[in-house]
Amino acid sequence: MDKNTCGNCVHYLQHYTLNKEKIFRVCCGHCTYLRAKRKRPYAKACENYSKAESNEQAFVSKEYLSKVLLEYVLNLELLPKINNAED
Repeated sequence: MDKNTCGNCVHYLQHYTLNKEKIFRVCCGHCTYLRAKRKRPYAKACENYSKAESNEQAFVSKEYLSKVLLEYVLNLELLPKINNAED
């Protein structure tokens, strides 16, 4: 039995947090219907509820992940340091 909650709605975008190794789902998100409103995934859905497909519920922007991954790789210091000394 499906529940009509914000977490199951097509308008709900889940929030995430990141530590040095993993991305974690936090217990909040926001509704994108007309304007952004903070919501909890288990909150009772409003009159604008529209059932989401399973792949619509897991949202992390590609731009955000790309930025975070690039910063992580650059901080690994895998490349040798370049000396500016003249030969």
